[in-house]
Amino acid sequence: MRRTKGYKVLALLLMVTVLSTLVLGCGSKETGPGETEGEAPVANKDYSIVSSATGGLWYAMVGAAASLWTDEVPGITVAVEGTAGSVENARRFASGEADFGMIHANHMVDMYNGTGIMEGNASDAAQVLCQAYVSPHYFVTLASKPIYAMEDLRGKKVMLGAPGSGASAQSQTALEVLGIEVEGIEMQTADGARELQEGRLDAQGQSGALAASLMELAATKEIRVIPFSDEEIEKMADFSPWYFKGELPAGTYEGQDEAVQTFAFPVLLCAHKDVPEDVVYEVMKATFDPEGLNYLKTSHAQWDPSNNPEVVERMGVKYHPGAEKFWNEQK
Repeated sequence: MRRTKGYKVLALLLMVTVLSTLVLGCGSKETGPGETEGEAPVANKDYSIVSSATGGLWYAMVGAAASLWTDEVPGITVAVEGTAGSVENARRFASGEADFGMIHANHMVDMYNGTGIMEGNASDAAQVLCQAYVSPHYFVTLASKPIYAMEDLRGKKVMLGAPGSGASAQSQTALEVLGIEVEGIEMQTADGARELQEGRLDAQGQSGALAASLMELAATKEIRVIPFSDEEIEKMADFSPWYFKGELPAGTYEGQDEAVQTFAFPVLLCAHKDVPEDVVYEVMKATFDPEGLNYLKTSHAQWDPSNNPEVVERMGVKYHPGAEKFWNEQK
């Protein structure tokens, strides 16, 4: 790894490239998309990585990945693009507007099958690199409110998530599966936390731990994470094979002294199928180098990259060839 020298090395490489071009003149041939010269990946190529809204959980997480890959994979620059989250990310992959990004497992299945959030628009454009982490989904309220169980949300004003986000889709699914009718509202996570703090909302849905806006809220107001009962978890698992029992660890938010039972699901890190195999292979090496893993996990505690081939096979989705090459070498 070259965390301390990466930018100097990249600058030197760029200088050498410029000088070589001046010497060779017009007779030189630029490396085009998908082409390689020797063992080097595609040169001077910009890529995007789709995330979530600015300030959201994924925005922080993929920002670290973009920095790592830009620094450690010669010849590429990866820029973070803010989105609504998983649902929009799936649609952007399908339309060719995303190179890298994260998608919830059930939304990935929808994408490949043309069902659910991708009704009538099947696409295999997003291909798996790895499992990024397992995400809990849960609802938060103020401790001052008489809301202690999911059933207590009935008839209440609940922020589901940002429009087009995975959090909103997961909140809606959970409430529908459990038969709990609420006054559902979509807004940005930070706005929801502010509305909850000021008493204009009763609860807020959230996918993933350590959401910055909820951490800020918990620092000023006592909050309560609403637990899912065993029966409710069973209903979620019966609805989708990608839902299972999870928990929000104790201490995730200030004042949350005990672990809270939630439902959970895998989150997949993906690349567009048109990203060259050699580029993805180098991205995988940078990600799973011990220093790379440490960098990601230090940047955000939710990062937990791993291979989960059984889940990928059961989902009926594809590994990217560059990732497949990397994982085959690890056997």
